[in-house]
Amino acid sequence: MNTNNKQLRSAIFIKRINRFISIVKLDNKEIQVYVPNTGRLSELAIRGNNVLLIHSSGKYPYKILYIYHNKFPVMIDSLYSNKLFSDLLMDGSIKELNEYRFIKREPAFHKHRFDFLMKDRDGMEFFIELKSCTLRWNHIASFPDAISTRASSHVNLLAETDNGILVFFILHNRIKYFIPNYHTDFEFYKAIKLNQNRVRLLAYSVNYDDDFNITELNIVPVKIPDVKPVGAYLIIFHNREKKQIKTGKLGLIKYVEGYYVYVGSGRNNVFKRIAHHKKSGRKKHWHIDYIKGHMKIISDIPIVRDDDIECQLSQWLNGIEGRPVLNFGSSDCRCKGHLIYFKDNPMDRHDFWDFIFRKRWDKYNYP
Repeated sequence: MNTNNKQLRSAIFIKRINRFISIVKLDNKEIQVYVPNTGRLSELAIRGNNVLLIHSSGKYPYKILYIYHNKFPVMIDSLYSNKLFSDLLMDGSIKELNEYRFIKREPAFHKHRFDFLMKDRDGMEFFIELKSCTLRWNHIASFPDAISTRASSHVNLLAETDNGILVFFILHNRIKYFIPNYHTDFEFYKAIKLNQNRVRLLAYSVNYDDDFNITELNIVPVKIPDVKPVGAYLIIFHNREKKQIKTGKLGLIKYVEGYYVYVGSGRNNVFKRIAHHKKSGRKKHWHIDYIKGHMKIISDIPIVRDDDIECQLSQWLNGIEGRPVLNFGSSDCRCKGHLIYFKDNPMDRHDFWDFIFRKRWDKYNYP
């Protein structure tokens, strides 16, 4: 991997300030470091996780290069992963692409650029677009971990070339399947499904040695299931101060400082339902309409499934130290409430993300 492990500093992840800056504890001192990845990194960027830093020449003295997940160092630097794959491509380590000859990086196509241009033995040009994948649950890897209109446009443009190759570079080991992340970015999933016969899809997982050199690339099957945009969802609010809010027929309710997780379902289209909740409007129909103007929405988490798991989600959240707001959003079921209070952000919990990913991917968890 061309990175001397003596250059790396071990630290503890504390929190992410924004897409590009996080706080870590290095030598018992909290410092700000650069995050070279714009994805959510939800299951990685969790307080207490071990990280490996490398010196940075930018504004911050270090950047995060690896975050440990189940004791495996996941490389998160998207630019560096592109360079690594380029080296592997040029030295012939990717046998499925050995029939092509490397021409150049960042070739232009219309007004866009892909990652690599290759030619076959007959001189025909092939465009390669690389997507670094850090998201996994058990033996399943998925991309993207945040909505990416750019990624969707790349798929459609690759299809236009008639000679496009899309590579998912999975920075984990022991992966059995790759599945496009229709839970997070349904448009990307639709682009992949629409163009699966016009774009060659390849996925690889990695193994490292003790010096973080890539010792092995493993081809991973790509699965593209048939799914509809229906399911359940969570919307997470941050309430910065105590307040009383008139909440429809529930009357005046006291909301204390902390985090509130609303659980709902979208049986026609879960993404449209979430978008509706995130819009501001005077008309109030659901209980959530009464609070969304008083608290900040910090995240939304769709779970695309055919079965109705709304109540199951609420009950599970109550079981991990959550406290329901009684009768909120639960007038048509027997749940105590579908708005659950947490003193601390539940997204900082490993068990929270494990449960979410289990509900997203459990039906593909084949032995």
